[in-house]
Amino acid sequence: MRLLHTGDWHIGKRLYGVDRLREFADALEEIAQIAADNDVDAILMSGDIMDRRIVEPLVLSTCLQAFERLAQVAPVVAITGNHDEPLFWAEIAPYLAPRILLAASEAVFGVDTAAGRLTVACMPWPEPAETPTATGDDRGVSRAAYAELVTERLEGLAHQAAASRRDHPGPCVLLAHAMVKGGVSGGGERELTLAGTYAVPGGAFPATFDYVALGHLHQPQMMRAIPTTGRYCGSPLALDFSGDGTNPSVTLVDLEGDVTQVTEVPVTAGRRLIRLRGTLDQLPDLAAQHDNAWFFCEVQSDGVRLDVVREVRDRIPNALRVEQLNEGSPTQPPSTEDEPVAASLPDMYAQWLTTTGRTHHSDLLATFTDVVERTGER
Repeated sequence: MRLLHTGDWHIGKRLYGVDRLREFADALEEIAQIAADNDVDAILMSGDIMDRRIVEPLVLSTCLQAFERLAQVAPVVAITGNHDEPLFWAEIAPYLAPRILLAASEAVFGVDTAAGRLTVACMPWPEPAETPTATGDDRGVSRAAYAELVTERLEGLAHQAAASRRDHPGPCVLLAHAMVKGGVSGGGERELTLAGTYAVPGGAFPATFDYVALGHLHQPQMMRAIPTTGRYCGSPLALDFSGDGTNPSVTLVDLEGDVTQVTEVPVTAGRRLIRLRGTLDQLPDLAAQHDNAWFFCEVQSDGVRLDVVREVRDRIPNALRVEQLNEGSPTQPPSTEDEPVAASLPDMYAQWLTTTGRTHHSDLLATFTDVVERTGER
């Protein structure tokens, strides 16, 4: 039996205000094509379907179209992640297109595939707020209680899956959205939702499953601490400049008897996220080496350039973020004969108006100066 493992779609996530819905749609269409080309028997989606719990119509439409397209290839089993609203998905699940099973709470599904019966145990994101702790408990107690809660749920799912498997022999997999100890982040995960302090030890995952399909971390990676084959498939789209997107991919999983093999398949539809570092004159040539990309530009300069963001974006329209790296002496502000150093904020503001060709308004400058002076008195 061959499965396709995908997850962490985060449909609707913006990048510095840029709407990337078209990129998400293209990446999901590529995933459907990968599934078709590799003749998969079922598709596993391991949570974080959308980026926000607030449902936006266009984002939901893109999501539902993606599910329907995948279901044309093979049965789909999906779970909710920490970015998804479980109550919403629980209500909408019965109305999804045929061959789409979605779990917003623990469940075990028996899925009929072209290769036979597949048992899928589902553990959506376990909310840390459900941890039974008392007021005043320290972090250590909370973490231990959370790990115990998740371990109990995993044991319960393993028991249910084993019973289902006895009645209907065939491969059995676990689909889970969770933070496993030892997992490597760095893929645009938000620290407040990463829940790194609420991690589950790999040994908590029962060895009875043929494969553990994980979601939550955006970097594709094997989890060796799990006593069976367990893997984060990663996100199919680069989501942030913090390091993800080096391997946007999905995972093919081949199950044959007691042997499980995984293959990482790249997803290339979305733009790459590239960091560039150089002088203002060097950056355009550096950007020209990368097609179909968004850029984070770090501008090396001997002095402070007051309108550097506009100057970079004039040269590189796809520059989403611009930061200036001032390499001058920290104790002696750089200066030139043509550009005298501004001695105060009002002077710097006036200099910026001159540099950018904007009109000086004496009343506005006076007000600005007054505000700066009064702020300094506090």
